[in-house]
Amino acid sequence: MVISAQSQEKIVEDWQGKPRSHSVPAEYALESAIVIEENVRLKYVDEDDKQLWMHMTKHRIIKIMDEKGIEDFNKMSIPVYSDEVMEVIKARTILANGTVIDVQKDQMKESISDDGGKNIVFAMDGLEKNAEVELSFRYKKPAATFGKEFFQFSIPVVHATFDLSSPSRMEFEEKGYNGFPTTSDSLIDGTRYLHVEQNKIPALRSEDYSFLDINRMRAEYKISYMPEENNMVRKFTWQELAERLYSAAYVLSDKENNAIEMYLNNIGVANTDHEEDKIIMIERAIKNDITLYKKMDGDNACKLDNVITTKSATEAGLIHLFAACFSKAGVKNELGLTTNRGLNLFDPEFENWNALENYVFYFPSLKKFLSPASIYIRYPFTSTEVLNNKGVFCKLTTIGDVTNAIANIRTISPESAVNSQNDILADILLSNNMEATADITYSCTGYCAMGNRELIMFLPKDKLKELVQSIVSVADKPEDILKYAITGDSFENYTINKPLLIKAEVAMPQFVEKAGTKYLLRIGDVIGKQTELYQTEERKQPVDFEYPHYLNRTITVNIPEGYKIINPDATKIQADYKDEAGKATIGFYSDYKIEGNKLIVNISEFYSQIHFPLSNYEAFRKVVNASADFNKVKLLIGKM
Repeated sequence: MVISAQSQEKIVEDWQGKPRSHSVPAEYALESAIVIEENVRLKYVDEDDKQLWMHMTKHRIIKIMDEKGIEDFNKMSIPVYSDEVMEVIKARTILANGTVIDVQKDQMKESISDDGGKNIVFAMDGLEKNAEVELSFRYKKPAATFGKEFFQFSIPVVHATFDLSSPSRMEFEEKGYNGFPTTSDSLIDGTRYLHVEQNKIPALRSEDYSFLDINRMRAEYKISYMPEENNMVRKFTWQELAERLYSAAYVLSDKENNAIEMYLNNIGVANTDHEEDKIIMIERAIKNDITLYKKMDGDNACKLDNVITTKSATEAGLIHLFAACFSKAGVKNELGLTTNRGLNLFDPEFENWNALENYVFYFPSLKKFLSPASIYIRYPFTSTEVLNNKGVFCKLTTIGDVTNAIANIRTISPESAVNSQNDILADILLSNNMEATADITYSCTGYCAMGNRELIMFLPKDKLKELVQSIVSVADKPEDILKYAITGDSFENYTINKPLLIKAEVAMPQFVEKAGTKYLLRIGDVIGKQTELYQTEERKQPVDFEYPHYLNRTITVNIPEGYKIINPDATKIQADYKDEAGKATIGFYSDYKIEGNKLIVNISEFYSQIHFPLSNYEAFRKVVNASADFNKVKLLIGKM
């Protein structure tokens, strides 16, 4: 898009002396609020301190449509990060009759959030239906090489613009996602400009089984060329990143090399060990012995002899230690970087390094992965944040004494669903008075054990019963847990995939309901509350969830003498989705059998596929709702 320098230099936060009220497009008439204008401008400037700074201006106008809109926007909060200097903030309420209520500077207060972040907060006085909220703020920060800006929110946006200007020596590229436009830059009078605009961006709200941020319209940007240095050489490529990974993680000084040899000997790694055994021993030693710190002082924080001696490291030092140990032990490995797939989906076609925060090792001989900085997870399981995502990996090639790194884009495949099971074995007893108790065992392996293993390891002992009650869903309160035992909680059990077992004896006063001369047994309670996808609103986003897994449940009801189950067929539910080859990739199957005085219900629920395009949503929903339907099942029991 070619535009004039004059139009580019127009300040986006243009603050009209007499603001006008904006009309509402008919399709948005039932919304609680809409964004009339969402304007973002980035300006890269060489300043007197000979440093390149980025000035970001955001200008936003919000139309208030009803009481909910008033509630949502009567208080505003603007985050200010540690490397940012806030230069200007303006805010005002514009009433329907044209009256303007400015927010004064002394009304803006600094607030510290629970996570330590700083925010500037203030109230928007006088909000009413058809009023407008107008904000404009500008801050500066050290120039960013990469970044992104969102333009889609939980309310519609009528008009959005994204502008980026920079000195001629810096050529940026922009890529739009999920329908936001992509553009190229223009060089005008020694300054480069990017300009994008989009009209009528629909609202996008959180939905179950979706990752909202990766589905929102956004603009991502990066420096791709430095024309004054070398116009033909692309900057910040995946290859350049691989070379940097190699230099940071694999290159050792003589002192570090000696320290690694001694460390491997001390932890029992021998050349004759199987490659996988070496991986397991190295990971166990590092994660059990080295304390990971977010920040450390001094120049020695990443030097491996210091890391080994002090048993402490930053993430960079920890990655360096893993890479050195694997390589010195003869384990073929590739260090990779990727994004948290729930927040930033890795795009091989656009080299945005901004969100590459998750380190992963790949072992080509074993075709398995390891998360080095996930201290409470063990090989072959990785952090669920990276599953099914792509990443850039540092493939090492050695010719003679020279080792080079080649960028290799890989998909981080999860472990098979059969290796992550969340199973329930319940044996329910009914007394002559129809009081229910159960002996119940919860068995979790693989990804399904994550979270609970950490809680069990670190919770105070007097809080464990509350945790068990939250897991054993048939227990309404901790007092219903009559006794319990926990085994398999060690993190090392991930490697051999030994299950985390929680066995409990539970009182279930709510399980039986009187129904005239008969009783209702709330058998669906045993599998716990399930997510329901019964809503009639049109689905907007594809389906994503954390990890592939199986859920197997066997529920045995011991029927008192002289009674029978009248409606056992209520437990028979079936739904699945089959791929193009006819193989079921997700499903819910429940059935029963009666053996003597026992009703035995078997349930198999599985999710071996963790992403579905929007076109497959209905098939996915049927499976999820089958599980929710079983949770509502009640069995009628009466005398023979």
